[in-house]
Amino acid sequence: MVLVVDSALQLEPHAVKALGVDVVEYPLYLNGEPYPVSMDMSREEKDKLRLLLKDKNNKVTTSGLREEDLEQTYLKYKGEKIISLHQNSKASTATVAVVNNLMKKHSELEIEHINARQLTAAYSVIVQQAAEAVNSGKSYDEVKDFIIKARDNTRHLGVVYDLYYLHRMGRLGLAKAIMGSAMKIIPLLGSSEEEPGVLKSIGKVKNYHQANQRFVKMIQDDMARKKGTKLRAVLSVIGPHEEEAQELKEMLDQQDFEVHAEVHYTNHSNMPHAGPDFYDIGYTIL
Repeated sequence: MVLVVDSALQLEPHAVKALGVDVVEYPLYLNGEPYPVSMDMSREEKDKLRLLLKDKNNKVTTSGLREEDLEQTYLKYKGEKIISLHQNSKASTATVAVVNNLMKKHSELEIEHINARQLTAAYSVIVQQAAEAVNSGKSYDEVKDFIIKARDNTRHLGVVYDLYYLHRMGRLGLAKAIMGSAMKIIPLLGSSEEEPGVLKSIGKVKNYHQANQRFVKMIQDDMARKKGTKLRAVLSVIGPHEEEAQELKEMLDQQDFEVHAEVHYTNHSNMPHAGPDFYDIGYTIL
């Protein structure tokens, strides 16, 4: 059995290799031209891409998975059971179309497409646990059932600092970007059980300490409501915000429930969407 995922996965190269998943890359374009990216990009290469995003004269975009890339990956595992686990289908309808087309084209392959219903950091914590389930020897059906249960108990929270980038991407009005930047307002984003793969505004704060306090309180409330005893989390970060992410991890480590949380420097696929300055957390309640 093999787990095929996509580069919305916000885990650093060493962690991806340890999990043994096969990652298919989302293409990335700089001003309409292909830009070289991979899950093996170094920190320096990611920071170079980050500076390109910060330049208001540049437009960095992604597209759905290329059919030839995903097909090549699937064909490597002919004769094996394949779980093709991808980020929220609504976020990449082109990818869903490619997966469905290949499943029809290659009926000889045993492919199960599962919609993780989550994005980036939240998608990552689901992939991480699914891969561990595969590596522990769980059966095909057990892994599928685990993924379905995990995605229903996973949530996504984040902080975005670059309001002007959100304006350039059409997600925030210019007046709000100017006002928010002048007042040093930090917007908070979060998903909900009703719309798990959609990040919406859930408030604003003046500093990251307030953001982290708000996040921890929300996580505590979720743990109590779901009667959870364990928390798995992936935190991803881009730009000079590792201190903020580390503080959030340390605050979680001090809780009275079991916590396994990791901080990772973000991968390329998330940058065109969240911008060049953010940190976020995806967590599963167990």
